[in-house]
Amino acid sequence: MSTERNNVINNTLIFEKPPFLYHGSQYLLTELLPQAACGGSAKDSKLGIYAAETPEIVIPFALPIRWYPDSPDGKRDFTCNNGKTKLLYGSLNPDGVGYIYKVKSDSFEKIDDWQWVSPVKTIPVERIEIKVADYIHTVTFS
Repeated sequence: MSTERNNVINNTLIFEKPPFLYHGSQYLLTELLPQAACGGSAKDSKLGIYAAETPEIVIPFALPIRWYPDSPDGKRDFTCNNGKTKLLYGSLNPDGVGYIYKVKSDSFEKIDDWQWVSPVKTIPVERIEIKVADYIHTVTFS
């Protein structure tokens, strides 16, 4: 469920930006740098830092999914929907950890129903470590 409030002014939907957003990563970081994303559309493939409004949405991105060298293009691939992750290519260590970063939303712009993106370096205000074992039940392996 979205925490934002929407207003309509002159038939234009206006989103009120929440003060904080969340970014999931399998890496332990002190700062988040814009990276080239490789999504299924132009909006999912920007150079930037992607984030969402709740920690639950970014859990699949925090899971330390490793790529198989023999997968297509040598990349990991997964989909996520309603808190479930489907692992298409890659592996997941059940004893692994990942990280959710809480960031100020100042530099982020909303690009669709759930994603926000920032083109500039961001320093997290909080880091939350998650354990794969706590979320392995949400992962389906292909």
